[in-house]
Amino acid sequence: MKSTPTQLEILEQPTYVSSWSVAGIPGFISAALDRWQREHGSLPDRFILVACPQAEINASGGLPDQVRELTNPRLRFQHFTGCHKPYLVILLVDEDAGACREKLQKMLSWSEGYLVESVDRTTRLRFIEATEECEYIA
Repeated sequence: MKSTPTQLEILEQPTYVSSWSVAGIPGFISAALDRWQREHGSLPDRFILVACPQAEINASGGLPDQVRELTNPRLRFQHFTGCHKPYLVILLVDEDAGACREKLQKMLSWSEGYLVESVDRTTRLRFIEATEECEYIA
């Protein structure tokens, strides 16, 4: 993925998730991926993305140590919406990305997970899972 295409498709996202999803905020995902690539280089054409509101992380006592252990600090960053709300964005690029995402989302309230693919000048987000309230306490 050289630069993030401006066209974004969100596939298979349930209606109830779209009502609160950060992926649905125009420009958020493209801007986050563009920023990461400007700072760190190209992303693969296929990877997993998890996004979670920073306010939820703060409310639960901070980012769980297990999230830090499971993720690469270079692929974990904060990005802001147009109305200045911070979100934690985690990119998972390894072979075990699917299993890692599943563990992460159990610890992150109001998180959403997507398979990201760059296809024909379009970034496709294929919805995997959303976690609303979780039982995890830091």
